Amino acid sequence: MKHSIEMKKGFTMVELLVVVSIMGILSTMGVASLHAAIVNNRVRDAALNVTAYLERVASEANRLSSKVCVKANGNTISAYKGASCSGTAISHHTLEKALSFENATHKDCSSSWYNGVTFEPKFGLSAAPVQGCIVVKYSGGEKKARALKKKEKNNIIPQVSYDRGNSWTDL
Repeated sequence: MKHSIEMKKGFTMVELLVVVSIMGILSTMGVASLHAAIVNNRVRDAALNVTAYLERVASEANRLSSKVCVKANGNTISAYKGASCSGTAISHHTLEKALSFENATHKDCSSSWYNGVTFEPKFGLSAAPVQGCIVVKYSGGEKKARALKKKEKNNIIPQVSYDRGNSWTDL
């Protein structure tokens, strides 16, 4: 009896394989949930950043006392002085690689600002158009963000959707 206790000074190969396989399964589950959290944060950040950019363009239109046109192209949105969305851009905002602007309308958004929208200066109010939105999609298309301007509101609202734009959540 004493001899068998002294001989066992480690783990068997089976015990090691079981522990390693359990660790592999747990780490795989952790990586998958971490990836989903990263994607959700990127979409959320895109909604906030695009909304901030559009608010800045509205302020710029009021500051310049001039119309400013905003137009999206791929993963960049640009602002141009004047109503034509042509010439030299006065500012740009570029999204991360996995994100791009989408020419789409969704619930509560009757017009897309993708092909161009004019911000007109207004005394004491936002220069943003009466209503519309710009939509950002993540590469798979299931998760989306948008900056929405409602007719009855004077501000632009950042929103996210995790179900292809069927339902939206304000941020």
